[in-house]
Order: sequence, then C-alpha cells, then structure tokens
Amino acid sequence: MNKLTKGTGTMDAKYMNLVTRCPLLPITNKKEHEAAKEMIVELTKRDGKLSTTEIGYGKVLVQLIQTYERQLVGDYFEDVSGDDALEYLLNEHQMKQTEAAEIAGISKQNLNDFLKGRRPLTKEARARLAAHFKVNPEVFELVKELTSA
Repeated sequence: MNKLTKGTGTMDAKYMNLVTRCPLLPITNKKEHEAAKEMIVELTKRDGKLSTTEIGYGKVLVQLIQTYERQLVGDYFEDVSGDDALEYLLNEHQMKQTEAAEIAGISKQNLNDFLKGRRPLTKEARARLAAHFKVNPEVFELVKELTSA
C-alpha cells in the first residue's frame, strides 16, 4: 500500500477530497482551467493550515495550470513576429521609432528595416529594448520568414 491508500488518516481524506473536487489531470479547456485556479485560491486562503499532501496537491495543480497557460500563450503568439511585438510596444508606449532606435543603440534606418521584416536586430539591440520594455529579449528574435518577391 502507498501513503494515500494506507489507513484512513486525515491527510489522506483531505487529499482525496481535493482530487475528487478537482482531479490532477491535464487541463484541456477554460472550464477546467477556471476550476483549477479557484482551487488554488481556496488553498492559498488556508495559509499555513495545509497538510503535506495538500501542499503537494497544490504544487501539482499549479504545474498543470502553467502547462495549460503556456500552451494557450504559445498558440496565441504562434504567428506573432519580433517586428509585430516591437510595433505593438511602440504604440502602447506612444514611442517614436527614433526614440526606440536610440534606446536600442542602432540607427533609425536599421530599426525601420527590422519593423519591415528586412533584417534582424543585433543581440545588443534586443537586450536594450527588452530591458527598457521589461520583456524577454527573445520576443524580438521572432522573425517572419521573408518571402522572395
């Protein structure tokens, strides 16, 4: 017998109650995602009053939530390129290309070429922009495949 089936201890009953209410299975839709998040909120409200098995349950549930959300984000951004991301950030921050070029340490022409998908940004330029906008530099590495005219 394993820890969960041995005896009728309180920790086992608490764990089984959680699993019955929200099974530890891959999350496949919004309804399951919402239920899992609600369970995490409920567990966090019990601050300091969780058994070892409840803590373990919560950790696994968080991993399942993260996996589902990573998949959602991956699907959402599948067709987003680095130039799209920078264009969005410039608009959101009401920033002109000349300001962004200055932050990146490149010429306005090089920034313009990047925004038109003609050339990638240097590693240093990506790092400077990422630091300024507080995003991962990899955001600016995503480049649409150039099609030949």
